[in-house]
Amino acid sequence: MKRRLLLGALALAAAPLAAELSASHARLLAASDPFARAPEQLRLELVVRRGAAGTSPEVALEIWRRGEELSLVRFLAERERGKYVLRRGTDVFLLTPGARDPVRLSAALAPAGGAALDQLLGLRLSRDFRPVAASEESGVVTFDLEASRPEVSPPRVRWVVSRASGLPLRAEFRDAGGRVLRLVEFKSWRDAAGRVPGEIAAKDIGQVGDPLSVRIRAFEPRPVPEAIFELDGAAARAALPPPG
Repeated sequence: MKRRLLLGALALAAAPLAAELSASHARLLAASDPFARAPEQLRLELVVRRGAAGTSPEVALEIWRRGEELSLVRFLAERERGKYVLRRGTDVFLLTPGARDPVRLSAALAPAGGAALDQLLGLRLSRDFRPVAASEESGVVTFDLEASRPEVSPPRVRWVVSRASGLPLRAEFRDAGGRVLRLVEFKSWRDAAGRVPGEIAAKDIGQVGDPLSVRIRAFEPRPVPEAIFELDGAAARAALPPPG
């Protein structure tokens, strides 16, 4: 009897500790969400490079977002002026000058650097995912998350966070079976308090080539005209202000 009472007392004593650890992980996960406080409408300017600096040309891109369903990637290089990648929900289109019709793309064929950043912008960890496992080792917390609704993409995410800084270190976007589709590493922070990265590295698993480096040069809230997201909105897109 005394043994059972002792074990019961120990269990009661340990229960608050377990609850506190769970709450600690929940707070860390919510605080590490990089764009939970991102404005509904914003413009980003970024430079994408494959591999190490100096080994390949840099590509300048711009992302215009309106809510979570609409985004437009604009190519800024002179030779690619008038070229866009348009996302409307799960539909992705390539728009090029002189083409009669837009070309529908799979998400995997969208420009990987812009697509990875656009995917991060759409993440809402606390709202769209539920943790199924959490582990901690040497000050690094790894969360395994699964989508809370069938329409959420990707269906699974492995999210790795620094306990000391509260900043995410790495994200693995996975399919329903757990296979890694895209790996994103956070290399630096433009605004650590606002959870805005300065540079990320993105690698689409299964595709050849070095990882892409994505450097964010501008991140600003501003009104975004809805007309630029129409398939026949060429005039509205042409009227967008020049970068900078």
